[in-house]
Amino acid sequence: MTARIMIVDDEQPIRDSLQGLFEDEDYLVVSAASGEEAIARLRKQSVDCVLLDIWMPGIDGLETLSRIQQVDASLPVIMMSGHATIDTAVRATRLGAFDFVEKPLSFDRLLILSRNAIQKRRLEQENSDLKLQGKGNGHQSRRQLIGKSAAITEVKALIKRVALSDTPVLILGEHGTGKAVAASLLHEASKRKDGPFIEVNTASVVANRMDSELFGHEKGAFAGALHSQRGRFEAAHGGTLFFDEVAELSLSAQAKILRVMQDRVVQRLGNPTPMPANVRLLAASSRDLEQILKDEQLREDFYYRLNVVSIRIPSLRERIEDMPLLVETLATEQANELGGKSVRFSSAVLSELMAYHWPGNVRELRNYIERCHILMPGEEMTRENMLPPDQSIAQISHKAASARISVVLPGGDADNFHEARELFERTFLLQKLEKHDWNISRTATDIGMERSQLHRKIKSFGLMPPEKEQL
Repeated sequence: MTARIMIVDDEQPIRDSLQGLFEDEDYLVVSAASGEEAIARLRKQSVDCVLLDIWMPGIDGLETLSRIQQVDASLPVIMMSGHATIDTAVRATRLGAFDFVEKPLSFDRLLILSRNAIQKRRLEQENSDLKLQGKGNGHQSRRQLIGKSAAITEVKALIKRVALSDTPVLILGEHGTGKAVAASLLHEASKRKDGPFIEVNTASVVANRMDSELFGHEKGAFAGALHSQRGRFEAAHGGTLFFDEVAELSLSAQAKILRVMQDRVVQRLGNPTPMPANVRLLAASSRDLEQILKDEQLREDFYYRLNVVSIRIPSLRERIEDMPLLVETLATEQANELGGKSVRFSSAVLSELMAYHWPGNVRELRNYIERCHILMPGEEMTRENMLPPDQSIAQISHKAASARISVVLPGGDADNFHEARELFERTFLLQKLEKHDWNISRTATDIGMERSQLHRKIKSFGLMPPEKEQL
């Protein structure tokens, strides 16, 4: 993955020798003879690492370091000096320098330090991108296409075959079928798997901000551009860029993306210098792209450039035999995320779920399982207490309350909330204790309460096993 190094030194021979060294290692090199020139260049062009001399005419290296951090606080800077004291090195480190090297320079050490600095910066940027996209979760259903049906098995096999090439892929399917998961699997199985995977949800980007989002901008490039920003193409360099709902792109954006795909370079807004953008493009859509093409909302050249290979993700209705495995996987995930035991589904309920048409596909099923877990954690869902998947949450809550809470408060109606709560708690605990034959450990586990707390509650309510009441 190509990186750009800036060399800042007032001595021309040192700049020339370092430039030759890094260019031999396939780095792009920018040089500056003073701190002022370095700051001016950084405001127009981004770099991945700076090699900065301390003793220079004009502003010295420490002042230049301070100003660099104002431009880009995460940019790694390696300080160089031939006659610096320990105090100078300490000051540079405290100001945020990545490392400090003495002249005469060890080229091997400088290459290793630069490589480590660039790797650290890219890891930080990738982590930031992942947080922005909400990725990195442990949900198996969001990382894999769950199922063993012939339809989904065929898709998995096609993903493995297509992943090894570097051509664009168009992923088609209804909302909620797992198109983003398929895109991620394509990246993970590709030659670019060690590079970044960057997603663009085109529907969520305001039209007049799309250029900035895709290609980045420099500080002051337009009103409100208070700092420089990488674009998604730049962030995905050496990896994969995934456009979700690609049909939402404007005709203008389609033309610009097509140009980047052909030239493999991008230009930030406010910066004429081209930067490499070696990315593999994946795109997904839930719409009929051929109809959109006829309606002239999709450029013909853009469509055919994307549609080198297409993968269609089947709807849940087309692989309904995967329902039991999906339900089990999703129920386990919800229990791990929300706590408590997994909700269970009887065979009769599974049959009901398999008969439902699931217009929202796996995403709708995930939301349904989540509702079931919230309202019936650890319980078995049967035909008698089943929460219908096509009902609203208000209807479900009302039905669940009617089906599950059939407690008759002893002693008549309570006069206030405190009395009602105590009556309910006493009756609830008595029912659970009787269910487990007054085994305290099993009861505490069932209701999610510490044994010591359960003992205190039993004592406060004066509850006793039946055999003790007869004595």
